[in-house]
Amino acid sequence: MANDIPLEELMELWRSFFQDSRNRPVDKFGKEASAPKCTMCKGSGLKEDTLCPKCKGERVDSESIPTYSDEIQKVSREYPDGERSVSVTWEAVADFNGRLSSNLRWNLDETLDSAKYVVQEFIDEDTKERVREEHRTKINLDVVPVGIPDELYEVEISGLRKEHLYRTVKLRGLVRKATPVRPRMEIGNFECDWERHRNSFIQDFFTIKEPTRCTSEGCKCTDFKLRDDLSQYIDSQKIEIQEFPEDLPPGAQPERLSAYFESSLAHKVQPGDRVALVGIIKPKAQFQGRRQKSEFDIYLYAHSIDEKVGEDEDVEPSPSELIEIKELALREDIANRIRDSLAPAIFGMEWEKSALALQQFGGVDKELPDGTRIRGDIHMLMMGDPGLAKSQLLRSASRIAPRGVMATGKSTSAAGLTAAAVRDEFGEGRWSLEAGTLVLASGGIACIDEIDKMSEEDRSAMHEAMEQQTISIAKAGINAQLKSKCSVLAAANPKRSRFDMTMPLPSQVNMPVSLLSRFDIFFIITDSPDPDRDKLLADRILESHRAGETMTPGEAADVETTKSLEGPIDSRLLKLYIAYARRLRPVMTHQAQNRIKEHYTKLRNVYHNLDDQDKTMPITPRQLESIIRLAEANAKMHLSETVDLKHAERAIDLMELFLKVTLGGDVDFAFFGADAKQRRKETDPRMILLDLLASGPPEGMDKSEILDLMDERGFNRKKSENLLDGMVESGDGILRDGYDKYRKN
Repeated sequence: MANDIPLEELMELWRSFFQDSRNRPVDKFGKEASAPKCTMCKGSGLKEDTLCPKCKGERVDSESIPTYSDEIQKVSREYPDGERSVSVTWEAVADFNGRLSSNLRWNLDETLDSAKYVVQEFIDEDTKERVREEHRTKINLDVVPVGIPDELYEVEISGLRKEHLYRTVKLRGLVRKATPVRPRMEIGNFECDWERHRNSFIQDFFTIKEPTRCTSEGCKCTDFKLRDDLSQYIDSQKIEIQEFPEDLPPGAQPERLSAYFESSLAHKVQPGDRVALVGIIKPKAQFQGRRQKSEFDIYLYAHSIDEKVGEDEDVEPSPSELIEIKELALREDIANRIRDSLAPAIFGMEWEKSALALQQFGGVDKELPDGTRIRGDIHMLMMGDPGLAKSQLLRSASRIAPRGVMATGKSTSAAGLTAAAVRDEFGEGRWSLEAGTLVLASGGIACIDEIDKMSEEDRSAMHEAMEQQTISIAKAGINAQLKSKCSVLAAANPKRSRFDMTMPLPSQVNMPVSLLSRFDIFFIITDSPDPDRDKLLADRILESHRAGETMTPGEAADVETTKSLEGPIDSRLLKLYIAYARRLRPVMTHQAQNRIKEHYTKLRNVYHNLDDQDKTMPITPRQLESIIRLAEANAKMHLSETVDLKHAERAIDLMELFLKVTLGGDVDFAFFGADAKQRRKETDPRMILLDLLASGPPEGMDKSEILDLMDERGFNRKKSENLLDGMVESGDGILRDGYDKYRKN
C-alpha cells in the first residue's frame, strides 16, 4: 500500500518530531519524562511553552528540556545491553501533526520504517563504531507506538475478517505459548558463482529468497551461494495468544492467533501474560504437499506491546498514583476498605473476604542457605453449601489479581493444570510444552472451582505445585521443571449437599487429607437461617437486580443504586495497590515473633491438665507457617517494612477463627474423625493390649489367645509377646495369674 505522505516528507516530519522540545520522550508505559524545574518556585515547565505554571514569570531554560534526540543518544550508548527501542505515544504524534498520525494509523509498517531510518541520524559516529568493534553489529533501534486509542483499532480475535488484512489492529489476549528467540535473516548476502560478486537481497519473512540474476554490471550469472556469515540478522520470536476465557459467551471456545515479534519486542512476554498487541494482520499461505492452497492463514506482525499484565514486578505506578497509594495506606481502616472492595456485590462473608484480601498480597518467599525454599504464597479453600456465591467470589479474585487464571474442576485434567506436550506447526513439528493453569498463574492466583469434582489422578498433580511451587514434566522426551509460583484459591461442595459440622471433613468432601493439609486456611460456609441476615441479603440481591435491569434506550441506571454496589476503592487503584505492595519484603520484629511463638506453644498445650497420652493436636507446624505468612501479608497490606505486633495479632485472630469455627479446635478430629487419644487406641500396641484384657473374661486370658488377637490386628507375634512380658515385669497395667493367665491390673 502506498504512503499517503511521500517518503521524503514523511522522514522530515519524523525528524522534526524528534527535535521538537515540546515532545518529551516517554517510557514503555507511555509516561513522559519529567520536565525541568523553575529556578524560583521549582515548579514543572509547561509542555506548550517554557513558562513556569506556578509563578508565570520565571522562564525555564529551554536547553534543559529533554527531547527525543537526547533519548536516542541515551539508548544508543547502552546498546545492546539496555532498551532497544524508543517509545512514542499516539497522542503526542496526533498533537504534533495530524497527517503523520493518520499515516501511522493506516500505513503502520511504512511509517515506522521511515522513523527507524531517521533515528539513525541522531546516533553519533563514535557510538556506532564502538558497537561495530565490540559486538560486530550495527545499532538497530525500533520506534514503538504506545497509548493506541481502543476506539480506533481494537478488534476481537474471533472478529478478524478479510477487511482487516494489512490493517493496523489492537488485539487483547492471553499468551499461551512462546518460542525461544532466534535470529532471522533480514538481508541475505549472496555470492555469484562466476565472478564472486556479492548481492544483498531482502528476505521474505518465512523463506529464504535468492536473487534471480547478479546485479553487477556485465555479469549474467544466475547461480548463487548464500554467505550467511556476511548476512544481516534480526531477533525473532513467535507467540500464540488466545481470547480471554472469562469474556466468552457460554459454550464458545476461545480462538487463537499466532503473533510474530522482532527486534526489541522479542522476549518481552511470557506464557500467562495478558497483553494488548498493536500490529498488522497479514496472510500466510497454506500448502498441501507442494501445492499452495487457496485458503490462507492469518497472523499478527506486532509492532508494539501496548499493555502488559504479568507478574507484579511489571506494574509501575506513576508518581501521582504512588502518592495516592501511600495516602491510602495511611488510613486506619485500610484493611476493611480493601476487604469491602473485593466482590462488593456479594453480601456478608467478611472473614472470607479478609482472608482473600490477605491472599492477594501474600507472604514473603525465603530461600535458606542449603537451597531450601519456603513459599510465601497463601493457599485458601472455601467449602460450603451450594448457592452461596463461592464461584462468584473466585471470579472476582481472578480479576483483581495481577495475574489470575480461572479453571473448573469438572472440566480440568492433570495436563490442563500443569503442562501438556503438543506437536504442531507452531513448534515446526517438534514437541513442546503448552502451559497449564498453574503455570499460567505464576506470579498471581489460580482459581479452581469445584475442585472436589476432579479425579484423584488429576488432583495429585497439584501436590508439588502447592508446596514446592514447581511442576516437573517428563513427557515426549522433554524433561523440564516449570515455575508455578502462585496462590491457589479453590472452592468445593459437600458430598451430601449440606455440611454436618459433627463429622470430619474428608468424609464430607471428596478430597484426601494430603491435599487438604496443604491449604493454609479454609472456611466452611453454611446456609443457616437468620431472619435479620436474610432480610439484608434479600435487599442486596434486589439492589443488584435493580442496577442490572435493562433500561429504555438512552436511559442510565440509578446512580445511587449503582454506587451502593461499588467498593470503597476503585478497581484500577486496587490493582495498582496490590501490585505495588506485593514487591515489599517486610521483616518480622522480635515482638511479633514472640507473640506468634507464645500463641503456638499455648495451642500445642491447650489440654495441659491431661496426661501426655491424652493431649490432642489443635495445631501443627504447618499452621504455624500459615500464621507467619498471614502476618507478612498483613504488613504488606499496610505497606509496612516490618511485621509488627498488630500484624501478628490480626493473623492470629484469623487463624483462631479458622481453628475454632472450621476445625472445632482440633485438627486431629477434623482430618481423621478421632482425637489423638482415640487414634492411639487404634494404633498403639500397648493400649490395644490393655483394651483386649479389659474386654476379656474376669479370670483373664491365655497368652496364646492374646497373641492370636494381636496377630489378627497386624502386629508381629514375637514383638507382641515381648511387649506383654515387659508390661508384666514392670507392672504396667497387666497382672499374671498362674502360669498362662493374664488380666488387666
